[in-house]
Amino acid sequence: MPASADPTKLIDAKALMRIKSLELRARRILEGYTQGLHRSPYHGSSVEFSEYRAYSEGDDPKHIDWKLYARSDRYCIKKYEAETNLICHLVVDQSRSMEFTTLDYTKADYAATLAATFAQFLFSQGDSVGIVTFADEINTYVPPRRRRGQMHQMVIALETEPKSTRTDMRQSLGDMVPMLKKRGLIVILSDLLEDTEAMSSQITYLRSCGHDVVIFQILDPAEARWTFKDNAVFEDMETGDRFLLDPERARAHYEKKFGAHQAAIEKLCGGLGIDLVKVVTDVPFDETLHRLLSMRSRLNRTRRGS
Repeated sequence: MPASADPTKLIDAKALMRIKSLELRARRILEGYTQGLHRSPYHGSSVEFSEYRAYSEGDDPKHIDWKLYARSDRYCIKKYEAETNLICHLVVDQSRSMEFTTLDYTKADYAATLAATFAQFLFSQGDSVGIVTFADEINTYVPPRRRRGQMHQMVIALETEPKSTRTDMRQSLGDMVPMLKKRGLIVILSDLLEDTEAMSSQITYLRSCGHDVVIFQILDPAEARWTFKDNAVFEDMETGDRFLLDPERARAHYEKKFGAHQAAIEKLCGGLGIDLVKVVTDVPFDETLHRLLSMRSRLNRTRRGS
């Protein structure tokens, strides 16, 4: 990569969304991230991106990769299967509200791209990955596996049209619970534009079963920052209800209601020890990808120490 290149531009959301193939788009994001990692703000962090981990006192020196040391001047040892393997379910909201956008692509497009990128990364680490898509019920389910063709099956699931327009996370997560045969990592990608009480019971149950849960809340810039200015007819994307609205007069009410909703979500996740990541769809993918990598590294260190 040229010394003058800005690595974050390699994975700019708007440019990448022009790539029609979801699988190719995910692979390009991952490649861009690895190319830019040594020049990014994350240099020197604890992210374990390769199939290696840093040598620490007590490790057998015979496992040091001397070729890697010659290239990087770092002592690293190869990770073992027991150290790297996770079972991960990517749970993706496909309700109609995810189709909202003020950009050239929707929240659903962004969430599907993130899910495919996460899957590519987790596969590279030797993890078993599956996917669940939902609206008011489960739309598609691909059980977690590590086999040839798994990524293709997951992409098909992400591109399958949902059967419903409404969101019902309580019902969908409730239907998913019997599918979870072993404890693992559950990554939920949703705008969370649903009553907090409706989703809390099932999320609480997932945690009580010993699953690690990470939630990526996907929001359009207009939702996160209320960027509307002109009078217009607004339509509820899940009910079809329409109403005329003056955005400036509605701003204070929206910010109050949205702020209360966000506070309730943060309280729920904080009380359960769940990582909540707010993602606005105009941010580069590397920022969001880095958060998942950091979380996975932390989970691995916790499991090795337990």
